[in-house]
Amino acid sequence: MKHKLYLLLTLIFLFVACNETSTEKKKLAVIKKESSHQNTIPKAEAIKIATIPKPPSKEYTFTFQDLQGQSSTLKMKDDIYSFSNIQQPIVMITLFSTWCPPCRGQIPHLSNLQKKFKKYLFIIGALVHDDIKDEAFQKFINTEKALFFISNNRKENLKFADMITPKLRLTKEFPMPLMILFFKGKYFTHYEGSMPEEMIESDIEQILKKLNK
Repeated sequence: MKHKLYLLLTLIFLFVACNETSTEKKKLAVIKKESSHQNTIPKAEAIKIATIPKPPSKEYTFTFQDLQGQSSTLKMKDDIYSFSNIQQPIVMITLFSTWCPPCRGQIPHLSNLQKKFKKYLFIIGALVHDDIKDEAFQKFINTEKALFFISNNRKENLKFADMITPKLRLTKEFPMPLMILFFKGKYFTHYEGSMPEEMIESDIEQILKKLNK
């Protein structure tokens, strides 16, 4: 009798254990299914996310013009800078003022660089934060012997300064002269304040090595 009772209890225990194991497996299967459903983006929704249009790129246009009426237009979009009427692959824009001693000190060095690399380099001087009259400005250019293009279009010059300075992580009270070097329509480097001619020349030489490869 005891043997039969022991056998019956064993069978009941095995049945309950098997039933619990089956229930646990079902629970795990449900959890995995729910997890898989949560981590999977429906195809229609995925396509919708992928096709969200990008905001339109902002375009800028600036016209640099000297006292003789000669001009060059700069168009910028997606950090590509396109200069009209300029054939040289290297362009330097120098923001300066006539009342700024470091700016005046930099002019002879810029003139030397323009003469030395005239085949590859075009320098644009852009007058900003200055109310000098045209006649006095022409006298300043002659006295300082500036042998490069200088824009007197102060409204456009300042508009360019307001666009470029945030890109260079500078404030509106940026150090002058501020010289920005471009190569084939792309930013290459910039210089804040007076800079040795040899340092700028070294950077130009680096660009020319790339150009001649």
